[in-house]
Amino acid sequence: MWFLALFTVVVSGGVLALSAVPGVLEQVPHTVRLVVGGPLVLFASGIASWHLFGPARPGRPRRRGHALIVLVCLAVTTLLLFTAMPRRLLFRQHQGEFEALLPMAPPPGNHAVIGLNADLSIFWIDQWGTDSRGGTYFRTVSGRDQGRPEQRSFGFAYQPNDRGSPFGDSGYELQHLTGDWYSFAATDER
Repeated sequence: MWFLALFTVVVSGGVLALSAVPGVLEQVPHTVRLVVGGPLVLFASGIASWHLFGPARPGRPRRRGHALIVLVCLAVTTLLLFTAMPRRLLFRQHQGEFEALLPMAPPPGNHAVIGLNADLSIFWIDQWGTDSRGGTYFRTVSGRDQGRPEQRSFGFAYQPNDRGSPFGDSGYELQHLTGDWYSFAATDER
């Protein structure tokens, strides 16, 4: 049981670390997340629950510590992923670096982005743009949209609009981080 507890802590830590940067965890295909993650969570929670609530073995004391670690780790990881807490905390640590770039933001345009190639500690911003509908967008990750030919962009946005980004309008998603800052995802179908 100690190995399952250790494995759960390591995998949970890895997943939480990947979730801190917009687009990294999202680039893992949904089927992989379901096929690998689903059974892993069910197996770990089932074994841990059995150790906690199953019948006691005669002559052996019940050790519940490792089982509790597994269940608490699964619950806390799920809660932190749904609230995007790792992303919020990491962004707050580097928020000043993004704000220092805002006075130099490119002029507003319609799907107009320019290269930035800025290294902000942990974040690499390859492109940025100011949308004519509102908002300055910093792209930190891009890739294919779940196997489709369109490009999916992820990053951070300052005072974004609710209709789209300079990186595309399809599949446009915003997630509030702090103040006027959001993380965004958008697909360019041009």
